[in-house]
Amino acid sequence: MPIADRYLAEDEELVYYTRQHWTTLVSEFVLLLLVVAVTGAVAWFLPDEDWADTALWVVLGLGVLAALWLWLIPMLQWRSTVYVLTTRRLHKRSGFLTKAGRSIPLARVNDVAYSANLWERIMRYGTLTVQSASEQGKMTLRHVPDPEMFKSKIYQQLDQLDDEPAGT
Repeated sequence: MPIADRYLAEDEELVYYTRQHWTTLVSEFVLLLLVVAVTGAVAWFLPDEDWADTALWVVLGLGVLAALWLWLIPMLQWRSTVYVLTTRRLHKRSGFLTKAGRSIPLARVNDVAYSANLWERIMRYGTLTVQSASEQGKMTLRHVPDPEMFKSKIYQQLDQLDDEPAGT
């Protein structure tokens, strides 16, 4: 995946790349529908006065601002949050204006656990917690699609690291 290539060092290969599960955006979509409905209702019930045209533009402008704030910004945050597993590291990157990122070398991973409640199991996502032997301690990946598969991919890479001869 070309977008993930920028996270790779020269001696690494991409193993797995994913975003947060789409259900992260459900509440934002409901808010968008609510904003559209409220904006439409207010515009519909505006009185037929001299100032109605100006009021209509104000209502539509406020509706657009609310839609940007409540839907577009969370959508961009979701789009920019990625989880990347390489042959050497696990990455978590997020942010579209201000970026944040964290990487854990696979050689320092002590434990990988996942949790998913009933709803999350039905929708096939969950939370992955990676414990490491570093100062940070652990990395929590939320809304991971198919966390059990992601966990098994991490353990497969750990096994391959253990099988490599020392010095490579």
